[in-house]
Amino acid sequence: MRPFGQRVGLSPEAAERPEPGQIDVPILTSSAEDRARAQALAQGRHLARQQDWAELGALIRAADSARALTPGGASVAELLAAGAREDAVSAACAAVGRSDADAASRPISDLRDELDALSLDHGVALVVVRAHLDLGAAWLRQATDRRIGRAGFHTHFNAARKLLDAFDPVEADAASLAAARCAVLPGTRGAAARVIDDYDDLIDLDPRCARHLSALGRDMMPDRFGSHAALHEAACRSAARTADIWGIGGYVWTCLDAIAADPSCVGALDPALFVEGLHDILATRPDQAVVNRLAALTGFTLACGPDAPPAHRAIATSFCWIVTDHLREVHPRVWAAAPSPVATAAPADGPETGAARALSSIGRLFADDLAAGRSVRAGPEGWTYA
Repeated sequence: MRPFGQRVGLSPEAAERPEPGQIDVPILTSSAEDRARAQALAQGRHLARQQDWAELGALIRAADSARALTPGGASVAELLAAGAREDAVSAACAAVGRSDADAASRPISDLRDELDALSLDHGVALVVVRAHLDLGAAWLRQATDRRIGRAGFHTHFNAARKLLDAFDPVEADAASLAAARCAVLPGTRGAAARVIDDYDDLIDLDPRCARHLSALGRDMMPDRFGSHAALHEAACRSAARTADIWGIGGYVWTCLDAIAADPSCVGALDPALFVEGLHDILATRPDQAVVNRLAALTGFTLACGPDAPPAHRAIATSFCWIVTDHLREVHPRVWAAAPSPVATAAPADGPETGAARALSSIGRLFADDLAAGRSVRAGPEGWTYA
């Protein structure tokens, strides 16, 4: 088969007719999702560098109140906060790499000073809490001495939890703080007893943000607070709680991060519910960022042969209709972020790898047409053959 997908970033109408045996699909080096994320990150970073914390806090609170999401479903409030803490976390993590605890804590202390000056503005509080969580995770990941790493982890997770205790996310109508309360659970004593209640509060506050459902599913895995059976139960519960928004799609969203962490958990899921949920998600949110994410899951992460378990095969075969009915362009960064089905595979190294993954997966889907010399083209109204 010849190389395909040559016309990166061009619409089908703007390019020449594809040659026989070639797949022609736009590859977006910068999608609407990429641009929305970059804009929010840059805005948060700029305001932090300008020391305009009052404006930053107001923007985060406004985005939180509006439950603003990017086209792919990311929280704009969370992205603003991520951009705002980027410099401080980068400096702190560099100090962690040198095992310099004082230097690592200093940038976060500076953020806390800004928060105190604003009388605990909960938009700025989100920046500080998430910075503590980032740094705690960095200590656990980077410290050469396991004991020191655990101590750093608990120090910063405890600081984040104490700061969160100053707020009631429900009273503040702050889904971002409810999400942070869930994120701090790995460093909380007795977390297993409260994980469901904390996620119930979060999902009730922001049921349209599917990433909250996915975070719940990840916390239901055996290496966190649950089991594969608990994952299925949580997914069923999520589907029921969010049925007015997602149909059965809540079942799928709850399982996505869990599958990314351990594809073997698919065996504990209900494939019929999962496939029905895929249909409901794409009927509700047909944005190409979402389509690419579900295509990458079914066509790459869960790619399998005829000997795979039935549940695995049943979900993976959805790749065919996801592509033919919904996929109109490739978002390389989404595919690059998708976990490999080979556990020992090296992490993806960027958009070029993502594009190669997408094109290879789509090429297998249309292999018979390509072998017969037919060209296949994606357009706004669907796929056409010549």
